[in-house]
Amino acid sequence: MRRLVPLLIAATVLAGCDMDYGGEPEPRPAPPPAITRTELDQHLLALQRIANRNGGTRAAGTPGYDASADYVAARLRDAGWRVRRQAVPFTHFTLRSASVSVNGRALRRERDFQVLTYSGSGRAAGTLRGIEGGCSPSDFDGLGASDIPLVPRGGCLTHDKARNAQRAGARALVVFERVTSPRGVSSATLVIPDIRIPVVGVSERALDDSAASVRLSVDADSRRERTQNVIAETPGGAGDRIVMAGGHLDSVAGGPGINDNGSGVATLIELAEAIGPKPPGARVRLGFWAAEELALVGSRRYVSSLTGDERERIRAYLNFDMVGSPNPVPELYGDADAGLAKVLRDAAGRTRLGEAQVGGASDHAAFEQRGIPVNGLYTGAAERAPGGRPRDPCYHLACDTERDVNLGILLRMARITASAVETLSARYAK
Repeated sequence: MRRLVPLLIAATVLAGCDMDYGGEPEPRPAPPPAITRTELDQHLLALQRIANRNGGTRAAGTPGYDASADYVAARLRDAGWRVRRQAVPFTHFTLRSASVSVNGRALRRERDFQVLTYSGSGRAAGTLRGIEGGCSPSDFDGLGASDIPLVPRGGCLTHDKARNAQRAGARALVVFERVTSPRGVSSATLVIPDIRIPVVGVSERALDDSAASVRLSVDADSRRERTQNVIAETPGGAGDRIVMAGGHLDSVAGGPGINDNGSGVATLIELAEAIGPKPPGARVRLGFWAAEELALVGSRRYVSSLTGDERERIRAYLNFDMVGSPNPVPELYGDADAGLAKVLRDAAGRTRLGEAQVGGASDHAAFEQRGIPVNGLYTGAAERAPGGRPRDPCYHLACDTERDVNLGILLRMARITASAVETLSARYAK
């Protein structure tokens, strides 16, 4: 899941029996028997093996992503669904090398700093100069030739701060990261590939003081390429209405992305196997989206390719992005369609679902912008869980592996998903 906007989480009250996500979920109405912990884990392990064989990543534009798409397509065909690929143009970012030192002390990539996707290349050395905000061009007034601007994260897109720094003549930009995970600095993106100067995120623990000297080097490249969405649909179904569900298939470049978003991928595969090729009512369509981590590219491509009549046929879209967090707080999208929220709550039974204000942070955004009712499930990224721990301390890091996923909560979310989609299919049978 991308952090396009801060995720503002509403207060969530969980019954004590719901907090034990290590075991089987308590009974609820008609759980789809085809969905098991073992099968979910098999999909996660398959994606982990793909990443292991391909440099530890399944990012769009890499062999790991292509192998992930092949795996998903094969599983959906085995389940009796019709599968197609959709070409998705995008800009691929390659980081060849990077280094950062503060006061002569070399920092470790991922642990202490990250290069933002779509950063420019170059070398720079100078003194860090703290900038208040960075969202306005005037924030960089008076920048000296030896100054390297240091800005906090947040308040506006980091791309806007980088553009302002570049226009002010800065030779690089350092983004101050208040790291929420003990594991390191999460991957992030500038969204638009038009920044020429190096842009790095550095953790607060690596910065001694605002007057520190800094030396950095980035060798990177951005180029136009093509990747692919995987779209699957039941051959059976009544009427011409469509119920859709989806989640992104890619990881960040810096990790295998097994919770973010192998958990959603495993959920959707199990949904397909549970429903089979003949849903109870309307046809069901699934989308496995490319390049979500690079600004929701695949889902936007898909929705923009639909005609008005095709969009009208889609009666609902449910999104599943990070549904197996190790310290989970199960939530639905509180700022999305209320009718779909009720369907998810009814499917959840005794599992209490809080409300996440997700804004445009995942692939539902493209559907919502075109007037399609949306909602989804979510268990957390860098936000704090009860007790103060990050919900996923490996969010956007190399440690987001199969071991990072809480199979108990993933099983519960997958069963809720299948029940909700079956309900919607039956509702839109005509």
